[in-house]
Amino acid sequence: MNRREAREIAFKLTYEMTVTGAYNPDTRDELLEKANADCREFVDSEIAGIESHFDGIKAMIVKYAKGYDYSRIYKADLAILIISCYEIMYTDLPSAVIANEAVELAKIYSDVKSYSFINGILASVIRERESNG
Repeated sequence: MNRREAREIAFKLTYEMTVTGAYNPDTRDELLEKANADCREFVDSEIAGIESHFDGIKAMIVKYAKGYDYSRIYKADLAILIISCYEIMYTDLPSAVIANEAVELAKIYSDVKSYSFINGILASVIRERESNG
């Protein structure tokens, strides 16, 4: 299982969290049933990071989702934004790769226009991160 597939599993878990309001370890176990150790480690790290930095991630999304109420953002878009903002803000992963992966997830799981909405917010988050060093 490659990193893109692992990120897609992290997206599915995050999506479930946005819909239900809670992390479900049973879903994690089911999605990772055939995954290798690297994939499991990546997904677990993503989810733990999202949970521990959720308030900062949410604040960043709210800041740049101008004209959109956080609670009304399409849940698939929100899950993609949560993962991507976490990665931009709290990991060393390249921002261009994160944005590209977010757009690819949006093309699969969201509305036709969602990827430009997501890309716009992520571009603002990336600019802020780069300007703050």
